Amino acid sequence: MGSDNFQRGEQTRVEIIRAAHMLFVQQGYHGTSMRQIAKQAGIALGGLYNHFSGKEAVFSTVFLEYHPYHEVLPAVLDASGETIEEYVRAVAARMHETLERRPDFMRLMFIEVVEFNSTHIRQLFSEMLPELLGLAERIQATDRAKLRPISQLHLIRVYFGVLFGYYLTEIIMAENTPEAFSEDAWDTFINVYLHGILRDS
Repeated sequence: MGSDNFQRGEQTRVEIIRAAHMLFVQQGYHGTSMRQIAKQAGIALGGLYNHFSGKEAVFSTVFLEYHPYHEVLPAVLDASGETIEEYVRAVAARMHETLERRPDFMRLMFIEVVEFNSTHIRQLFSEMLPELLGLAERIQATDRAKLRPISQLHLIRVYFGVLFGYYLTEIIMAENTPEAFSEDAWDTFINVYLHGILRDS
């Protein structure tokens, strides 16, 4: 009996998180109420409060469980390349493929940054940091002599700056720009990460 109750409780929690994710992505954080989440999940409002203390707790769980790093990290850790450029491009391709399938992610990120001052992403980043530093170490170990003297933290920070710069400009600007704005854009961003914008002297 206890096992059945636990399984039902877990299934209800899954339905709540799925319903909340859909509503947050479609309506935003302030546009979504606990009552709407309960209705979408097919439970009474009181049943929702049996699982979560409030809407912020629901969003925190949605953000952490739907964050694409769960899909990206295994794919990225499996990337390989003979040279720094091949390795970085392999990592970038895997990340890009995953994030292209997750248009909801940037919407969740906007809510996280605007409504919660990046509280949850800081928590997540601290958990991800050892793996990210491992990626930086693999980049450096491929051919350290070819790299400028950049710390592992900055290798990672600049990479994510390039990544989010690409997605932000796609979301904000691409719809009302010439076709050339998006043409080969991802490859160009990765080229700039690898080589900068200045010709070699």
